[in-house]
Amino acid sequence: MELSAIYHRPESEYAYLYKDKKLHIRIRTKKGDIESINLHYGDPFIFMEEFYQDTKEMVKITSGTLFDHWQVEVSVDFARIQYLFELRDTEGQNILYGDKGCVENSLENLHAIGNGFKLPYLHEIDACKVPDWVSNTVWYQIFPERFANGNALLNPEGTLDWDSSVTPKSDDFFGGDLQGIIDHMNYLQDLGITGLYLCPIFESTSNHKYNTTDYFEIDRYFGDKETFRELVDQAHHRGMKVMLDAVFNHIGSQSLQ
Repeated sequence: MELSAIYHRPESEYAYLYKDKKLHIRIRTKKGDIESINLHYGDPFIFMEEFYQDTKEMVKITSGTLFDHWQVEVSVDFARIQYLFELRDTEGQNILYGDKGCVENSLENLHAIGNGFKLPYLHEIDACKVPDWVSNTVWYQIFPERFANGNALLNPEGTLDWDSSVTPKSDDFFGGDLQGIIDHMNYLQDLGITGLYLCPIFESTSNHKYNTTDYFEIDRYFGDKETFRELVDQAHHRGMKVMLDAVFNHIGSQSLQ
């Protein structure tokens, strides 16, 4: 068993309150290494003969080049949880994995105080709240700089011809803009689209706009706030929602914010 590939972090995308007192617990392992994983879990402040109140088998939900990713959904009627992973590999080795790392699978270690991961307080405000309409929406994701050039007057200096064959870089510009999206609204409607997901449109020095420099301004090469308002109005008129990709994990190095 490749112990160094095993990874979990509480209070992250690996352990979070989903909805209706349901938790999603995830763990990463080496690809093809693990045969099964059980999650032992319970309320850490209910002292019982069996330290964990329940056990549930995890499901492998996806695999990449290097790792497998597992998940289980558990319900909790209390505002906290303690949990421990039991992993069995393809050769029959069996270990426990918790806050103190990987240890031998034994009753002593299973019940040892401090071995389990903990989420000390769960509050409904932290739960993922997905609006009902989202699951019924047919989404179309748009990378604005590459969708359509609707206003050549906004083209950055050095804008390439639309059919240019180049190896893409972050500073290649073809002149795609918000007007280009507006001009294709009927096309999108004919496809049956009911939701537009726009990659970042805020001011930025790159073509992808994920290095935002000003969250309060539309990028000048895409248009302005009035043009964006028209885009939203045109979408709503056709029964389409508009969702923006806003990057708050980081900002551009040239941002004054």
